[in-house]
Amino acid sequence: MARRETALQTAHGRLRELIGSEFRSGDKLPNERDLADRLEVSRATVREVLGQLAAEGVVTRTWGIGTFVHDGAERVPVSIGDVTALRDRITASGHRPTLQDATVSRAKCPADCAKVLGLETDSPVWRVDRLFAVDGVAAAWIRDHLPLRFDGRDLDPSGLVSIDLDMFEFLASATGMPVRRAEIELAAVLADEESTTRLGVAIGHPLITATQIGYGTGGAALFHGHITVRTDVLTLRISRGGDPQPAR
Repeated sequence: MARRETALQTAHGRLRELIGSEFRSGDKLPNERDLADRLEVSRATVREVLGQLAAEGVVTRTWGIGTFVHDGAERVPVSIGDVTALRDRITASGHRPTLQDATVSRAKCPADCAKVLGLETDSPVWRVDRLFAVDGVAAAWIRDHLPLRFDGRDLDPSGLVSIDLDMFEFLASATGMPVRRAEIELAAVLADEESTTRLGVAIGHPLITATQIGYGTGGAALFHGHITVRTDVLTLRISRGGDPQPAR
């Protein structure tokens, strides 16, 4: 037993040294077989050591995806149980939200968006891209599509390039109709090239994406959006009870 504990301690120290010297925060580690070959130990030993490192907060492990170097930063809890600005949810957690980048442009409406908004595919719509940061660290990239006009009113979302205006406030003012209901569908993904550029993570970093649709009075769709979140920065929470609505 003592010999086994010594072997585990040795493997633990060597793996921590390997992580510290060759990998950065957010990097995906090699699989267990490759790590076992490098450390000259069994896969069972590697698996046990990775479990210890996960408990220590050195790495994060996601079944079916892989093991990633954890940056050790505090994750900010964000509720997705209310129709409330993401900006305000971050602030309520005691952290500082900023927009690292924001653009508003005309674009062709994607097929999934067109179906929701009742438009023809590739018809012109507003596209709003916003990159939210928490305490200076990129945390959530949101891409929304809005109609150019709603109920006879021209929409001008240019104010959304400022942290001072959120989507819900803008729609309530521009359409005269507040967002009364929102539907959100979550999925776990690995970072692709565009995500790495936006969020500053490595290829293959685990992320959460969400498709969100906001509805006004009478079930009219007001916007269609995609959210990509770094869960090593933000922790998404859902509260049961009442009339839960996604955060924005």
